[in-house]
Amino acid sequence: MSPLTHRGPSLSSGRRRPRLLPLTSGWLLGGAVAAGLGLGLSAVVVLLLWTVSPYPVGGADEALRTAADLWLLAHGAELVRQEAPTGPVVPVGVTPLLLTAVPVSLLWRATREALDARPTADEDYGPPEVAVWVSGGYLLVTAAVLASASGGPLEAEPVSAACHLPLFALLVTGLCAVRCLPPQALARSWAPLLARLPDPARTWVRGTLRAVTRERATVAVQAAGTATVVLCAGGAALLTAALVWNARAVFGAFPQLAGSASGHLGLLLLTVALLPNAALWAAAYVLGPGFTLGAGSVAGPLATTAAPPLPTFPLLAAVPEEGSGSVTEWCLTGLVPLLGGLLCGWWIGRSEVAVGPGPGRAPRGAPGWRATVVTVLLAVVFCGAAMALLTASASGPLGNGTLAHVGPHWWQAGGAACAWMTGVGLPTALWVGWWTRYRARRATTAAAQAVQAAVLAARGHGPDPAWHTDEVRRARWSVMKSASGGLMPDFAPDDFDGHRGPERSGAGEAEPGWRSTPLSAPPTDSGAGPAPVPAEAREHPLPAPMPVPGRDTPAGGAASAHGDAPPPAGVSPPAETPARPDEPVRTASAK
Repeated sequence: MSPLTHRGPSLSSGRRRPRLLPLTSGWLLGGAVAAGLGLGLSAVVVLLLWTVSPYPVGGADEALRTAADLWLLAHGAELVRQEAPTGPVVPVGVTPLLLTAVPVSLLWRATREALDARPTADEDYGPPEVAVWVSGGYLLVTAAVLASASGGPLEAEPVSAACHLPLFALLVTGLCAVRCLPPQALARSWAPLLARLPDPARTWVRGTLRAVTRERATVAVQAAGTATVVLCAGGAALLTAALVWNARAVFGAFPQLAGSASGHLGLLLLTVALLPNAALWAAAYVLGPGFTLGAGSVAGPLATTAAPPLPTFPLLAAVPEEGSGSVTEWCLTGLVPLLGGLLCGWWIGRSEVAVGPGPGRAPRGAPGWRATVVTVLLAVVFCGAAMALLTASASGPLGNGTLAHVGPHWWQAGGAACAWMTGVGLPTALWVGWWTRYRARRATTAAAQAVQAAVLAARGHGPDPAWHTDEVRRARWSVMKSASGGLMPDFAPDDFDGHRGPERSGAGEAEPGWRSTPLSAPPTDSGAGPAPVPAEAREHPLPAPMPVPGRDTPAGGAASAHGDAPPPAGVSPPAETPARPDEPVRTASAK
């Protein structure tokens, strides 16, 4: 579509420069094409059902008029049905939301393509102007359809169509245009409006906008979107469980309302188109207020009152029976908004608004509990507004009197969503933010201590690895044994590999091949000699040590002159054990 909108056919003679068609004509054409595609899809479905029906009502023109009415109903316009020429007018205002998804996607795509085709160097037309031109083309086709579909037994109500159709087009195109605006475009657009306000109002608005920064608004929109998705998904899960539980009643409604295959197909398509509405009704149910089926009836988790007689529609089989709910039902339905509030608070508590930016990023606003509270309140407003808008579009009238309103009340659903998000999301966001900041402080302190220990170790102030050698451990053991006054048993301490020496025998003598280490103390770094032997060690001398092979015995392996026997086979004495008690223990230096 972009080549046609940028350069059209030449409207002049050969040597003149070809004149370009204006961009606005392409934007109008894009909106009209989007409307025509949606109307054509609706006409195809209706004509298919009219063709396969064994008893069609009216001709092809009547089927096309019905397709146009359904297309207008998908935009939120209210239809009216006249029972008789002089009878009352019955409104039909429940919009099947699955039908609404088709024009929304087509209009969004047309706006995005128009924004992509807009030259970036052209300052005359910005995204808002493009949205207005696309909406104008869409509304031109809508006005033509509204005029051609009037006069039948089912037609669009003029006042409702005049209010809902422009609002629908401008809302969809406006949201698409906002996504393409520069970050500071909205702030600049507020400046002319603020200049026209009185001084007190201007001061209040500026203070409010100062608290609502762009970062906080972005996080609030993300958290509110997450909570809204959780509520809608919980309603869809509850609806699915109810339909599966009442599957026999659901399938039994088809032969009661239709007697042919085409009738069953049309009823199935209508049921599928109303599934999003039923999911939003279930979401209002789990929030607490519930929904109504007319005549002031209420279907909620606390209690379900009697409803007026209704046709056996398949989706109505999921409505709970009359009576008060049990504690189990309250707990199961309360899990959905509880989970939504927890996710909303967790999202905000983990964001930069609450805990500050990451390393290497400049802070934008002071993080803390004040920023967390402001962001949570923004998310509460956004979530409540989203639920109110969705439930309002999913409900409406199906007649006069008792069926004047069917579905949830938008203000009740929106208020309940705000209450749940405030009561659950605010404490969760404050606690998650505090815990995240606390863990960050602990991690920073631990990293600083590790760096300080590494610096001290590099300067030589760290722990000495020589203190844990085998020789020093034996010297410490000997000093402790001598200071105990003979209370400690006479056996060698654990060697470096973790193997214990043999314990003393029952007679109190050590086994051959092992001897006690004489009393000594490890040398210091100053190079001083061995420590003096305590008086207790001089009064109670240690027994004579066993000879060490290679030092106290001849080369041939014979015993020394003192008659000491060599150690038994398989037992190797310590390598650095001194030969006499009066010799100092050879220890490793500190470094």
